[in-house]
Amino acid sequence: MRNLFYFFSILIALSCISLDGYSQELTIKQKEEIISEITVLFEKSIKAAETIDVKMMADNVDDSLRAGFITNGHFFYSFDEVMDDFGNKIKGCKSQKMNVTKKKITVLGDNAALLVASGDYSVALEDGRTLTGKFAWTLVYSKVNGKWKLVHSHM
Repeated sequence: MRNLFYFFSILIALSCISLDGYSQELTIKQKEEIISEITVLFEKSIKAAETIDVKMMADNVDDSLRAGFITNGHFFYSFDEVMDDFGNKIKGCKSQKMNVTKKKITVLGDNAALLVASGDYSVALEDGRTLTGKFAWTLVYSKVNGKWKLVHSHM
C-alpha cells in the first residue's frame, strides 16, 4: 500500500510539473492584435505625458482593482494618489519628451498584457532649464469593459 501511495504521489507531482503554466493559448493573430492595441494605448499615454495632458493620462487607467502603483521608489495605493503626486511635481514644467529606446509587450491572455520599456527623457522647465535622464517602466494592462486599460505601473 505504501508503494502504491508513493507511486501515485510521484505521478501527480510529475503531472503538475508538466502542465503548462498559462491558462489559455492564443493564436499568433490574436497576440498580434493585442500587441497592436496595447501599442496604440501606450503611444497615447506617451503623448499625454509629453503634453502634460492629465485627463488623457487618466483616461488610459482603470484603478478598480486597486493594484497599486510605484513611481520613483514610492508606493501609491491608488491612481488618485499618483495624480496628486504628479500634479505637485509637474509645477513649473512646460513639456516633456520621451524617447523610448526599448519596448517589449508580452501577451498574458486575451485580457492581460505586460509592457516593459526604457529610454531617455527631457523636461523643459518654464524657467528655461532642461532636465534629462533615463527611465525604465513596467506596465500591466487589462481589458476592462472591452477596452484596454493600465491597471498597474512600476516606473
